[in-house]
Amino acid sequence: MEEFDLQSLLSSSDKLLIHLLQSYAQTNDIAIFVLNNEDHLQAGIFGKLTRKTELTRVNKTRDLSKLSINKCKYDMEYADAPLRISIINQRIGKICVAQDILKNTDPSNIVVIQKLQQQVEYLRYLFESVSKLIIKERGIDDFIIKYSLDVDEAIDDLENDESGALKRIRHLSTSNESIISAIEFIDNNLDKRLTLDQVSGKVYLSDYYFSKLFKRETGLSFSVYLNARKIQKAMILLKESDNSINEISDALGFTRLSYFSQTFKKYTGYAPTKYRIDGKE
Repeated sequence: MEEFDLQSLLSSSDKLLIHLLQSYAQTNDIAIFVLNNEDHLQAGIFGKLTRKTELTRVNKTRDLSKLSINKCKYDMEYADAPLRISIINQRIGKICVAQDILKNTDPSNIVVIQKLQQQVEYLRYLFESVSKLIIKERGIDDFIIKYSLDVDEAIDDLENDESGALKRIRHLSTSNESIISAIEFIDNNLDKRLTLDQVSGKVYLSDYYFSKLFKRETGLSFSVYLNARKIQKAMILLKESDNSINEISDALGFTRLSYFSQTFKKYTGYAPTKYRIDGKE
């Protein structure tokens, strides 16, 4: 398992990126800050912002993922843009800009929003371009954290309550954009033999971070969610189609009929044949 070290990137080359962001913030009278994939501050808030201290305090107790929704609470306008490292094709966080406002209903705030959106796009381009040069000079390995497999976590995933997974996915809710995109990709590719690497790559996250984020947002491990969605689709096909069980197994990307039958029973409590017979009676 591997993860990109954003903090190390910000601190490298005599803190070049930090100095660039500080200079831009002071010159343009705005606040600039970088959030990692868990929406926590990296290296503080640069520039002028009345509620800077409050935001820093909030960051210590919870993440800053709701800033775009709660910006009025902090009397500011706000914009952000995702940061990606092209050499590993991963999202590593986001760059954010903010500016104090006097009234939340002031029509002139529209102009402020438009300006912030332009500025954050420029800063995204600047950050990614400079990062590319730094990584080229030092090598990508200097910014990769490698984790050994946590045996306890692996066992927890295996012991996920499969029988409860079908109920959980019916009431699943998340506001995390990366997880929403991942779920949409999974749901549109249930016929494929998807892997954690494939799906995490689609949302530009490391497999290590994506795995932890997916579990946190859905309450299920990636593998349990994937199998639960496949079994949910199989239940519909068994009741509403005349396809053979073997054909349904193949259509859902299972490598062996025996594995499909075993998984189906684990999640539903029924063998596929019994489920089909009972469902049509």
